Amino acid sequence: MAPRGRAQKIDLVAGIPMFSTLSQRELAQVATLTVPGHFDAGAVLTRQGASGGLAFVIAEGKAEVVRGGRRLATLGPGDVVGELSLIDGEPRSATVRAASDMEVLEISSQDLNRLLRKAPAVRRKLLEALATRLRQADRLPTAGL
Repeated sequence: MAPRGRAQKIDLVAGIPMFSTLSQRELAQVATLTVPGHFDAGAVLTRQGASGGLAFVIAEGKAEVVRGGRRLATLGPGDVVGELSLIDGEPRSATVRAASDMEVLEISSQDLNRLLRKAPAVRRKLLEALATRLRQADRLPTAGL
């Protein structure tokens, strides 16, 4: 069953790393942007190389992440697909396919950008969260160096 209640939407949005520093009020603002969605098993959520514009928070079910024909990961409830495309609009880096029937929350880049223009505090916190993720990735050891 798709997440429809306000509290359930807020809980799912709160689990997205780039929104983790937002207050309850700010999380509620983001949650109002979400739209419940459904994917049947086998359906493609995103295709490698396609343009972005939507992110999906998995509420129920599982998805497989595939790049170049190789399965990279299996995602489940609470995981997010395509959150970086909300910010940078770059093409999808992998194909994501529903491994089972799925219930998701969809967030569009247009709606998020509209909120960020109206809510500078949310924009600042989002930038801080992304900067933290970038620093963490930069500190990871690199093979061969």
